[in-house]
Amino acid sequence: MIGGGVDVFNPVVTTALEETLEGRIFRLKEELRQAEEALLALSGETAERAAENQSSELAIAAGALVIVAGQDGSGGSGFIAELRDRMFFVTNIHVLAAARGSSFKTVNGQEVILPDVVFLSRQRDLAIVPITWSGDFLQISPSLSYDQVTIGDAVTVMGNSDGAGVATRLQGDVDGIGPMEIEISAKFVPGNSGSPIMHDELGTVIGVVSHMRDLSTKDKWTEDSELADIRRFGFRLDGEIDWQRVSLAALFDQGETCERFEDRTTVLARSIYMLKHERTILTAYSSHQSLGYLFDPFEGGFSWKRGTSSSNNIIKLERFMNGLHNELITDRQKTRDALTVDFLRKRFNTMDDMRDYFEGQLKNVSF
Repeated sequence: MIGGGVDVFNPVVTTALEETLEGRIFRLKEELRQAEEALLALSGETAERAAENQSSELAIAAGALVIVAGQDGSGGSGFIAELRDRMFFVTNIHVLAAARGSSFKTVNGQEVILPDVVFLSRQRDLAIVPITWSGDFLQISPSLSYDQVTIGDAVTVMGNSDGAGVATRLQGDVDGIGPMEIEISAKFVPGNSGSPIMHDELGTVIGVVSHMRDLSTKDKWTEDSELADIRRFGFRLDGEIDWQRVSLAALFDQGETCERFEDRTTVLARSIYMLKHERTILTAYSSHQSLGYLFDPFEGGFSWKRGTSSSNNIIKLERFMNGLHNELITDRQKTRDALTVDFLRKRFNTMDDMRDYFEGQLKNVSF
């Protein structure tokens, strides 16, 4: 005690009394103690927030996720959800149409039995199959507008990435919203088609993974675009959807018919392009199941160096070009008549237009 009995070790009076050496030491110790307590409290709050964030990571029931595994090693995704108080298996049309002979199993190994009826959207790449189910299922957002889903919201995609037979978690954000589609940044890949797009905060499905668009080719109007070269899209399950009912067997038949037409169109288009622009015969297609015969004339030898000075070359090229022309038109009407599923007819029309284009290219081939 000094200075008439005033306790300088009491921090309350240090502002009214000239600070002594002992008082200063006390003050510094007190400030250090308070700082340590504040740091400890902050660390506890940070750890608590981290634990909350970890525990709030969207949990998706494994029993609702479906792996679609083809006999040829191909694969896709799907999920089980409740729609209008009924249970449905949900996926893309393009996944289900190519799934004859595939297995449908949840991530936890439970088989999903599909009846011979399916509902297909006329405008979107969506297929729903009514099933009898008592296991896990996902909830679908009844309205993205009502749920206030906005650009920038966090989303999770769970599905059969690369057709590897396991469900993987891919995270991203909503990049764009349209009347039927949503664009997301989650980097899904082939095999994820049919995966649910889950809204992290709501915990509901806001879309179904469908397709990617390669926009890497730029022109003067898009060369400075900040958007990714590969953009990823899914279809919404809310809003007015016009459903078309067909049998599952009919969908398989039409899917295979459409796939054959696309495959043949691709072979014809590549062969004509290389013939016209590269003066090359794609004999790698000589083993093609239905178009391999077109390349038979070249088995006896062919030389571009001799060109049209060789009558043998001319005969071979004419036979090849006539075969290409005939194949461009041979199955078009038959395929058109066989396809009644709107989604598959749209794919057919795209390929049909491509055949028109390459038929014109073939007419302009000269040697």
